[in-house]
Amino acid sequence: MRAGSDGRPRVTDGPARAGDVLAGYWVVDVKSEERALEIAARASACPGPGGKPGSDPVEAHPIAADPTTA
Repeated sequence: MRAGSDGRPRVTDGPARAGDVLAGYWVVDVKSEERALEIAARASACPGPGGKPGSDPVEAHPIAADPTTA
C-alpha cells in the first residue's frame, strides 16, 4: 500500500515491486486492519528528499495471536 495524495491508504494486493529491499519493520498492536492501514499510510507519506511526501510502498501482514500456529 501507499499513501494517496489525500493521505488515505491506497491498498493493492500482492508484494512490493521486484527488487525492493526491506529496510525495516514495525509491529503494531491494533484492534482492526483499518487502523493498521491508517498507520501504514502515515508511514508511507513520511517526508522524503526535499521534504515532499515519499509515498514509499508499505506492506502490511497480519501476525497470528499464537505465532507457533502460523
